[in-house]
Amino acid sequence: MIGDNWRETAEYAEAMDYLQRGKWSEALAALAALHAAYPHESAIESLIAETQLRIEAGKHQISRRRLPRVSRGALLLTLLVFVLFLLGWFAVNLYRDVITPSLAQARAENQQAALVAQAEQAFAAGDYARTLSLYAQLSELNPDHRALADGIARARQAQALETAYQQARDHLAAGRINEAQAILIGIQRSAPAYRDVAVLLSQIERQQRVGALLRQAAEAKPGGDWEEVILRLEEVRSLGTRAERDQVGADLFQAYLELAGQLVSRSQGGAGELNRAVELYGKALALRPGAPQASTPRNWARQYLAGHSAFTAGRWDLAIAQLEPLYADQPAYLNGQAAQLLYNAYVRSADVLLQEGESTRAWERYTRAGQIQGVDASTARAMAARLATLMTPTPTFTPTPTTTVAPTLTPVPTATATPGYASLTWYRGKIVFWSNRGGNRELWVMDPDGRNAFHIWQQDKAQRDYEKLREAEARSPDGLSRVFVTTQPGSDKPQIFVAYPSGQTFRLTDWGGTQYDPVWSPKGYWIAFVSNEAGNDELYLIGADGDHAKRLTKNEWEWDKHPSWSPEGTRLAFWSNRVKGRGQIWIMNDDGTGVINISNNEFEETGPIWIK
Repeated sequence: MIGDNWRETAEYAEAMDYLQRGKWSEALAALAALHAAYPHESAIESLIAETQLRIEAGKHQISRRRLPRVSRGALLLTLLVFVLFLLGWFAVNLYRDVITPSLAQARAENQQAALVAQAEQAFAAGDYARTLSLYAQLSELNPDHRALADGIARARQAQALETAYQQARDHLAAGRINEAQAILIGIQRSAPAYRDVAVLLSQIERQQRVGALLRQAAEAKPGGDWEEVILRLEEVRSLGTRAERDQVGADLFQAYLELAGQLVSRSQGGAGELNRAVELYGKALALRPGAPQASTPRNWARQYLAGHSAFTAGRWDLAIAQLEPLYADQPAYLNGQAAQLLYNAYVRSADVLLQEGESTRAWERYTRAGQIQGVDASTARAMAARLATLMTPTPTFTPTPTTTVAPTLTPVPTATATPGYASLTWYRGKIVFWSNRGGNRELWVMDPDGRNAFHIWQQDKAQRDYEKLREAEARSPDGLSRVFVTTQPGSDKPQIFVAYPSGQTFRLTDWGGTQYDPVWSPKGYWIAFVSNEAGNDELYLIGADGDHAKRLTKNEWEWDKHPSWSPEGTRLAFWSNRVKGRGQIWIMNDDGTGVINISNNEFEETGPIWIK
């Protein structure tokens, strides 16, 4: 029989009882019987040996009376031998029952730890097959090892990710971008920071975006939508590779030229569109430095703009110096507007010279003006002929024509036989307003920042132009609808209405107080107007559908009046007496922020119109 249940037998209990009472012989007999039942139990053998020693020791004690007296040293030696025997017996049992199993367990744990370490090294090196093999060995040694389940799961996941990653790479190499993208997205969801998946997805998205942009540019080109073409191709150049940038360079160069040409053609001499054209020609030259297709028309636009700026500032001779070379190269530039502007500059210069008593030089200017073709130069010729008959001696000046080209063009709508007057539409982007700077209340023009203010000649014509501009401010951008003010029967409160081309009208406001001065935004939705519903005359906005009304200004007692939209529809000019009760011209953003006094002087200035 094998096991520790021998300690629970009656024989064992009997032997222990005899041992405790010192009955060694009876104990030995009981232990012998127990050993017969459990022959392989070394502990029983140890108890038998110990009992036999006690019996032998007892015999010596009995015979000690008969034997000669034993020496003290012999007794100590015997005791020492006995103690050593017991220590040896306990050491043997300790080694067998405790140390040996502990060593075996330590060896097993070390072996398992080594397998885990090797598996982690293989995992870190990306050898997932070896990782799984090592964990399989660990499973055979210890199926319940704490690192086993997590290690196998991580290795299998990493192996699956590696396989998917290689598949995506293969698809990319074969040009199958969509298939690669689908796999990479799946990888990113499982492991957001896996390898260069984020970079590859970004590259794929860039390629897809570039492809879409190129398609959009190609679709816009046949319809002549060069704004769209440029927008798309410029984005391609910002996103694309060097090869892709080079690929679209020629198309972008041509698009810049086409759009610049469109802007010049429809500018009607307006500085805004011409400046944009100059910018586009500059971009084209950045792609092809020195290309005459871009440099030549850019020079023409610059000459016109410089001449227009000088003319606006009243610097007639400088305007002539800028415009003469342009007229010599392109007499029909801007459908003859450059010629008209040069003509007006000659006439203005001649008028000033004539007032200063410089008759000869005035005659020269009138004569040169009379030689400009494509405009109504009859007034200049008449003035030159009149001066020629009045001057003594007869002038010997022989005029030299500025060009031998003889274009036949109809005069532009702003051409006039009266020297010195240019329509207010020439000053597109500037602000025309009433001012008493010169002593009388007259129309002046200035830049939107308040600089370069100048007085308008021939106020009667300018006032007619002013009224036309104000009437145009009430119209929708397409010119078909109109906003107006009227008081309905039964009410004493003027309200704002919209008149549609169909003849129908729609009431925008139903407010207390008086509403007036409505102007329609060039963007099409907002309508700015004045209302004293709050007690003061304040500026408001309301949508063309009657919704989203909002107040832009708030004063204690002062008033704000006569709003006028900027050409781009993002700012408003108006006049206010908020500074010492004196009328001044102000501008602000369409949300009521950025309010600036651009008059900023001691004069009375009102009624601004931002020329569009």
